[in-house]
Amino acid sequence: MREIRNVFEMCLKKLENTMRDMPCSLPEYYACSTGDYFHKYEEAPHDFMNTETWQPSFFTGQAVIAWEATKDEKYIKWLESFQHVYRDKVFLHSEHTMHDLGFLYILYSVGMYRITGDEAYKVISLKAADELAKRFNMKGGFIRAWGCAGDQGDDRAGVAIIDCMMNLSLLFWASEVTGNPFYRDIAVRHSDTVMKYFVREDGSVYHAYRFDPESGKALEGENFCGFGKDSSWARGASWAIYGFANCYIHTGNEKYLNISERICENFIDSVKAENADAVIPVWDFRLPKEKEPAEDTSAAAITASAVCEILKYRKNEKLRSYCEEVTTELIKEKYFDSSTDIPGMIQESNGLHHYTLFGDYYFMELLAKKEYHLISLW
Repeated sequence: MREIRNVFEMCLKKLENTMRDMPCSLPEYYACSTGDYFHKYEEAPHDFMNTETWQPSFFTGQAVIAWEATKDEKYIKWLESFQHVYRDKVFLHSEHTMHDLGFLYILYSVGMYRITGDEAYKVISLKAADELAKRFNMKGGFIRAWGCAGDQGDDRAGVAIIDCMMNLSLLFWASEVTGNPFYRDIAVRHSDTVMKYFVREDGSVYHAYRFDPESGKALEGENFCGFGKDSSWARGASWAIYGFANCYIHTGNEKYLNISERICENFIDSVKAENADAVIPVWDFRLPKEKEPAEDTSAAAITASAVCEILKYRKNEKLRSYCEEVTTELIKEKYFDSSTDIPGMIQESNGLHHYTLFGDYYFMELLAKKEYHLISLW
């Protein structure tokens, strides 16, 4: 589809300007209303070594996708300039890591190893997988989201969040390249725990769940990103849809594909609950009526990209049709910002009228799957 290719090529131009203009290597560039992530970059709250940093690799991931689509070596050269930063984080500052090691390293060093075959990237990626594995609570069967892995006194010691479903791909990859089932076993146990406690009967999901960090006993659903504990955060459902689809791809266990499909169907039903023509979800499906129903295009892009994977294994017209609707909708001027003066790509990306790095990445990933048959990086 020529229109998709044209939009993707505009994304490449934005990325090329990012490669030229990024004023500081890899701080935590936050969401913004203008799409100019680099404005006042000196005020970026965290540098790459900070424990809370999780988003910079959505830029490097764009470059990995760009190389896959074009095979232009300029993307590799740019990516190579960050190798020492990623190496130092896990080898010298491993205490300053959290569950989002998957987001950080899949979209950088795992991608670079896949492209170049350079063993240095394999070593970095495996070290990241080791650090992620340290966060696994054996009794509870979950990967701890935040805080230092060994600090059981932290109030967050027993908290797992739905976002981590995407990070499991780092563990699956580690088992696949080493032949060691250790990493895979952790990913499977965490997935099963999420399936048991996070996914509600109707296919909606909790954002988080709290466990007793000592005994592993499941306590209650939690919330840190949705409207409330019992609400239905749209992007949380997206992480679950994609994460469980990835689990199926790496294990072949049909239960993961089944649950991914079920959550996705609930997601689509929720989008269209009040308007059959609706495509972009509100940021939380259970917002009180008096709250602004702000949209979340990132959730739409993540879900549509996940559906591209599901459809490789299942025929589902409902999912296929929604994926096409999302792609068509997101490339419209209402959402896609074609200006090459700013790095931001899609607007209305988090329920706060912002552009986000993750929204841009999954938008670009979706386009690359549609137009260039991109093989999933996850």
